[in-house]
Amino acid sequence: MIIGSTPVRISFSGGGTDMPEYFNEFGGNVLTSTISKFTYAIFHPRYDDSFQAFSPDFEAHYKPTKYSKIKIETGSELAVAVIKYLKFKQGVNVIVASDVPGGSGLGGSGSLTVNLVYTIHKIKQKKISKSQIAEDSFHIGRKLLKMPIGKQDEYIASYGGLKYITFNKEKIKVEKIKINKPTLKKLDQNLILFFVGDTRNSTSILSQQLSRIKNKDKVIINSLNQVKLLCQEMHDSLRNNDITKFGEILNKSWLKKREFVKGVSNSKIDKIYQIAIKNGATGGKLTGAGGGGHMLFYCEKKNQQKLIHKLESMKLKHIDFNLYDKGPEIAYMSNKTQNQN
Repeated sequence: MIIGSTPVRISFSGGGTDMPEYFNEFGGNVLTSTISKFTYAIFHPRYDDSFQAFSPDFEAHYKPTKYSKIKIETGSELAVAVIKYLKFKQGVNVIVASDVPGGSGLGGSGSLTVNLVYTIHKIKQKKISKSQIAEDSFHIGRKLLKMPIGKQDEYIASYGGLKYITFNKEKIKVEKIKINKPTLKKLDQNLILFFVGDTRNSTSILSQQLSRIKNKDKVIINSLNQVKLLCQEMHDSLRNNDITKFGEILNKSWLKKREFVKGVSNSKIDKIYQIAIKNGATGGKLTGAGGGGHMLFYCEKKNQQKLIHKLESMKLKHIDFNLYDKGPEIAYMSNKTQNQN
């Protein structure tokens, strides 16, 4: 048996500019980091040559099926799509699970796809680069499953750590942000995450966004151009070890993101955000496409208990996490598996 683990992520700025429809023409960038919450992929060899999958998070079971007859079904679509794309024909039971709920805005789908691609290559004892893991995972999500996604989730899950990623038609560059250790530690301490309680399907919001980009809608193109500039400023603030400015840019980026399409925010989220700012937060954002999931805030340590107490009184759940500097790994491999491979 083999267990793969891959971190999910928090995107700080630049989301939306990672869609090929935008960055192929204008160039894009994101500032993002993996965090200490994970997806898990458990591969258990079967006694026959069938494929079976379980997803506790979605209460889904894909019954044992021969490779030639497997088809994509809701709840187990990622596992099935990866198995088919990589032509993994060994009989196996696959269990997929996550530390975070689906639709939470933390890039869980991208993380899980990367996890599955990485782990299957380990089982096959085939080498694959981080960039190829990301590209294969994006292809599976966008082309096979028709998900209106950008590339940042797959790239940050593949590389891990706090990264500045630039996208253009010719090349995607993943850059480790140069920041001194005391500042990085303080940044980590000043980031607070809350679960809003409304998981959502991001497909509708992202589909609207994608459609408007394809149609060269001036409002969203202008917003994305400004988000890209703010992301560059945020990158500069971290390189200059100025995390106070980081918090301020986080606020500006969120206000601009709200202009993308209807549904990114709503009255509940706006109210939470306003209360957070009044109770010590410098800036914040929803962590995914919008509409629900998790909200991240930058808040100095002296103000954190006040902020936590206030938002918990509004029934938000405080989520303990840390920035995490690794990508996909094999969490467990039995001796029997090692000997067979």
